[in-house]
Amino acid sequence: MKHNTFRLLLVMSLTLLVALSACYAPAAPATTAPEPAAGGEPAVEEAGTVILRAGTGDSGEGLNPHQSIIADFEDQNPGILVQLEAIAGRDYYTRILTQIAAKRAPDVMNIGDDAVPSFVSTGAFLPLDECLASLDFDTSVYLPGLLDPGTVDGQLYFLPKDYSTLAVYYNKAIFDAAGVAYPEDGWTWDDLLATAQALTQDTDGDGQTDVYGIQLPANWTTGFEYWVAAAGGSLISEDGTSYVGYMDSPEAIRAAQFYADLYNEYAVAPPPADLSAFGGGNSDFDTGKAAMRIFGRWPQAGMLNNPNIDLGVVGTPSDAVEANILFWGGFGIASTSEHPAEACKFFSYYAGPEAAKTWKDWALPAAIEVAESPEVAGDPFNAVWIDELDKLQPRAYTFTPFWNETADPALRKALETILIDPQADVAAVMQQAAQEAQSALDELLAEQGG
Repeated sequence: MKHNTFRLLLVMSLTLLVALSACYAPAAPATTAPEPAAGGEPAVEEAGTVILRAGTGDSGEGLNPHQSIIADFEDQNPGILVQLEAIAGRDYYTRILTQIAAKRAPDVMNIGDDAVPSFVSTGAFLPLDECLASLDFDTSVYLPGLLDPGTVDGQLYFLPKDYSTLAVYYNKAIFDAAGVAYPEDGWTWDDLLATAQALTQDTDGDGQTDVYGIQLPANWTTGFEYWVAAAGGSLISEDGTSYVGYMDSPEAIRAAQFYADLYNEYAVAPPPADLSAFGGGNSDFDTGKAAMRIFGRWPQAGMLNNPNIDLGVVGTPSDAVEANILFWGGFGIASTSEHPAEACKFFSYYAGPEAAKTWKDWALPAAIEVAESPEVAGDPFNAVWIDELDKLQPRAYTFTPFWNETADPALRKALETILIDPQADVAAVMQQAAQEAQSALDELLAEQGG
């Protein structure tokens, strides 16, 4: 599940939904097993059979691995049937919130990383210690850093489903034509700038740039966290109470200045095509008009089939420190499940090493034994994404459940300002963003306390 597709005010929405729960009835689910009986109770084909429900935001072909894993689980556990409920697009969390309020949520649910703190704070999911201990489930089977997004206040609530780090895609054809060496592990921001400058070209001599050095994701706030982390900074205090002194720190300002300069001062990145579209709406890398692109793994398959691209991938460059950030989706067990023991058994299989052998054909595998298998580790692209896990820095949402409500709008506005106004005072813009985010956070915390 892609983290950035869901930006909902989860805590406030859930409060409202709980108050109005009597007015809501969940829509009929898409199923791969018998429908629930009348009244919403689990259907029972025969005595002793339990029907579980599994909720996911995946859709289309993305449902195939779910269905395959569910079929394998049912073959091994004839007393349990699993109903897959697929809710595509932005409606997924709204639907889940409604079902939680009505105590009709799926037994096992797929949740994205930045939604974890908000859902956990409402008590929507069970802590996993007791469940996993009852099955002697060893969580050390996972790659480093992949349990962290599912952990809140030291308690594990989710196991990983899929994930991506950031990396830099590059088009070997453009590099070769320009006689520029491919980027290598251990490169720095200075190297990135020098490489991008060497590749930014006016190929027809009309005074206009025809090929840019790098396509950047514009006002994508989550992606910007990498730049701040690499500069040695953080956007929020570890106790989750302060943006001032962090979002406007020298490190955050350096990151913002360098990022803006790539667009304006050095002009090595194409201007955002549409700031209302995700990542600025640019398609320059896909059309062979940009030599590099920094992004997650999600579009890689399409790039490999793109005739405009001879693809290479390299890890993110460092500044003060080596850094990367994690995008993650995980599985948890609803606190309202009427069959917690059976849900635990299915959940541990769904997110476990055996199922990872199926997930690997659709996403990076979370289990070490699968990630290190020749089929996965032998792919040079996979090796880049997985190796970047060693550089992970915590994302801001891990320190507060209120990031989306308080800081994201202010930071987005700041990025838009410094990208479209070459004369903008970056330090002043970031200081204003920190103040706006802090005011929103203080007000929300006061309301929560009241």
